[in-house]
Amino acid sequence: MKSTLFCAALAMVLAVVQCDADFRQNMQQCMQASQVTEADLKDFMASGMQGTANENLKCYTKCLMEKQGHLVNGQFNAQALLDTLKNVPQIKDKMEEITSGVNACKDIKGTNDCDTAFKITMCLKEHKAMPGPHH
Repeated sequence: MKSTLFCAALAMVLAVVQCDADFRQNMQQCMQASQVTEADLKDFMASGMQGTANENLKCYTKCLMEKQGHLVNGQFNAQALLDTLKNVPQIKDKMEEITSGVNACKDIKGTNDCDTAFKITMCLKEHKAMPGPHH
């Protein structure tokens, strides 16, 4: 049960709305590729994502975004993200707000691709352009 809850929380952060077997496999592959542990991710989540993310965590974000087609060659594919989100029944009525959030974040650039992916994810969180509970 613990991993399902963790998966759902992580899915929310990364603007992924279903935690199916493919996504879990992507998570595992990205954790190995970027040398991020589940403990690293839990610590970051526990800080309300306010903690300082290390390079590994940023590259993990980039890896997941690339696997979902939301980041291509270091470029954020805003349309791909919107296409993913508009098929989610529980957020259909929020698409206007989400679209404006995605547009506000789409031109962000970091110092490298990992930093860019991470900054975009944090921007989406800030603009509430992601499904899930918001405070």
